[in-house]
Amino acid sequence: MSAADQHYLQLIHKVLSKTITGSELDELYRLMAEEESRIDLYLFITQNKKISEDQTISKETRYERSREKFMSSSVSQGLLIAQAREPYHQVRKYRFSIAAIVILFILAVGASYIYMHPTSTDIITLISAKGERKFYRLKDGTEIWLNSESKLEYNKSYGHSNRDVKLSGEAYFNVAKNKKLPFHVDSYGNRIEVLGTQFNVRAYPEEERMETALIEGKVNLQIKDNGKYRQYIMQPGDKIGVTHMMSNAMRINKNHPSTSTENTKVIIDLKKATSKDGEQLDMLWTKNKLVFQNDPLELMTKKMERWYNKTIKIENENLMNESFTGVFEEKTCTDLLDLLIKTGVNLHYTEKQDSILIY
Repeated sequence: MSAADQHYLQLIHKVLSKTITGSELDELYRLMAEEESRIDLYLFITQNKKISEDQTISKETRYERSREKFMSSSVSQGLLIAQAREPYHQVRKYRFSIAAIVILFILAVGASYIYMHPTSTDIITLISAKGERKFYRLKDGTEIWLNSESKLEYNKSYGHSNRDVKLSGEAYFNVAKNKKLPFHVDSYGNRIEVLGTQFNVRAYPEEERMETALIEGKVNLQIKDNGKYRQYIMQPGDKIGVTHMMSNAMRINKNHPSTSTENTKVIIDLKKATSKDGEQLDMLWTKNKLVFQNDPLELMTKKMERWYNKTIKIENENLMNESFTGVFEEKTCTDLLDLLIKTGVNLHYTEKQDSILIY
């Protein structure tokens, strides 16, 4: 075993024991990019480690980084994205046999970290916390950006018998083409079907609204309305908003993912997506640009909370009807608020630790 392979096994050990540092994680990704078999080794080891259901370790994901680290890493983006993939019906050529992998791993990190039992759940969960924007590349080549406080779920059979995902939050998808297996996104009771395209979906549960903006290709948006689906074929540049007016009982339970959207009043808004310099505003968040599109202050501050990992409270109700439009790249929440004040917005604020009061 080479020194590089031994070092790689030690880094995997640190991932499993949750002791890996940021620089070591960068090194792990670099070693993955150098050799395909190392990714297979990582998947084999993590898939055979018994993991509880409440953990959210992505075992099928090819690559995951926060955008800042992803763009600044010495590993080039093209190296990973353009990497050729072997057809799944072919037998992979591994550097190591399965038995050798197990033996080497035991020698490197100890037998206590390997359990030859299947995981207790077939659902894989990808999460981006507040203040984060993460990039994922699934095993079929589909690329996904997850915005702050978002969650994507899919089954271990993804890429083999289906390409179905479930989204809560906001995500940008660049879907790999596969005519035999359409890609489906389920979100807020609605369903999007594509073969290969680029689109953005925003569906935070507390906003009671789902927005789909198509950048490239064609999608079939299926909107659930009173138990039936209404279909809309979207073309590039189209944007559709779906608002579910919830009953009082549903509002009480809206924080529960299992809450049904049956019997809600559905309002559908069809329009063209707004662009700037040839780019749709809906996908600029993937480039670290915070966008407001005639957003009321309540929605704007919710976006800022997720973006900057802050808690924001609005004390002045007269500001609630104020709406905001703009593209911002300010590094801190207070920098953005200061800029708004300089442009003539009549608001004041105080900051205390991670909380901001607007009055």
